[in-house]
Formats: sequence, structure tokens, C-alpha cells
Amino acid sequence: MRALTLFLSLFIFTATAQAQNEISINAGAEVMVPADKIAFQINLNAEGDTPQEAYDLHKEREKVLIRQLKKYDIKDEDLNFEPISINKTYNNSYGNKEEKRIKTRQNVILTLDNFDIYEQIQITLIENNFDQFSGNFMSSESKQGEDKALKKALKLAREKAEIIAQETGLTISGIKNINYSYSSRPPRPMMEMTASKAADGNLLEFDQSVSVSANVSVTYKFE
Repeated sequence: MRALTLFLSLFIFTATAQAQNEISINAGAEVMVPADKIAFQINLNAEGDTPQEAYDLHKEREKVLIRQLKKYDIKDEDLNFEPISINKTYNNSYGNKEEKRIKTRQNVILTLDNFDIYEQIQITLIENNFDQFSGNFMSSESKQGEDKALKKALKLAREKAEIIAQETGLTISGIKNINYSYSSRPPRPMMEMTASKAADGNLLEFDQSVSVSANVSVTYKFE
């Protein structure tokens, strides 16, 4: 039993000593890339008393959207959509009899690089009783932005590790592991933006940028 106790004590000491020769550094960096695309999300939906009524109305609205796609020459690679779904809904609110309605739903996403088209399609959709759509800025340079942000985050982590090594009298001997992730945030106006660019009152005349961030966790070895 005494020998076993000695072995366990030695194991714990060794593990602790190894842990003291390692340190994990967390760092993050952000870069801005120009927003040159819009992801236009459209909820194509209809409602009726019967499945056929709801379906027919849905197809009529679908024709409106298809005419817009052809009018503005939207390419297949810039169009993503889900299959149509149909479901029953019931109105059980207080004081009302139970009422059954049939609703359809279909999500469509257009990727547009012409901001004028985005507004023009919206006007047509509103005129044809579409009521749910939204847009988000995107950038064709997001991948390059991720690489730049990752390099900056790794450089910052290394700088932190070198400060720790210098202040503790140790030397960085290697890296045990690295973990990293990316994230993006809503666009914001570029610093060089000027109000004169939007003299006609259109906010889309302002330059926009997309924030791309990289976060790293690096475990350094010290000796």
C-alpha cells in the first residue's frame, strides 16, 4: 500500500510539472471587407380555406417571382430555394369558433450584386402582396478576410506568449495545439463614407463593409 501511495504521488507531481510548462493563449482579431453582395431572403406564402385554394394562390405568387428572376437575369447559382410546404392552422382564440386555414410556405434566397435590383424587386413583390422578405449584406472577399483575421489573431497570440516568456524567464519551445474559429457581424459604414455619396437619398449609395473575425486558442510549450 505504501508503494502504491508513493507511485500515485509521483504521477501527480509529474503531471503538475508538465502543466506548468504549458500555457493557453486566447486571442481574436477583426478585419473589414467591402460589402458587394446582398442575400435577399423571400418568404413565398399563401393562405386559403382549402389546400387547392392555398396552393393555387401560392403558384400565382411564384409566377410573379419567376418573372422578376427572368427580367433581371438571375443566374441559377444565385438562386436557392426550399420545396413548398403546406400545413393546417387552427384559430382557437377566446370567443371564436375553431377555424381551419391552409397555409403554404417556401423560402427563397437570391444573391444579388446589383443593389438597385434589390430595391426594384422589393417594390414589385409588395405590389403583389408579398409580406415577408429581408436582406443581409455579404462580401465576395469574406474568405480572404478570414485568412487575414486568422493571421492577425495568431500573431497577437504569439506576442502575448513572448511577453509571458520574457517576464518569467522561460523560452517558448513549441506549440502543443491550436484551435480557431470564424465569425461575422452585421455591416457598418466605412470610415471614408461621405454624405455626398447619397445625395439622391438612397442609403445603398453609402459604402458598406462586413466584419470578419477570427478567434484562436494556442497552447504553447515552455522550457
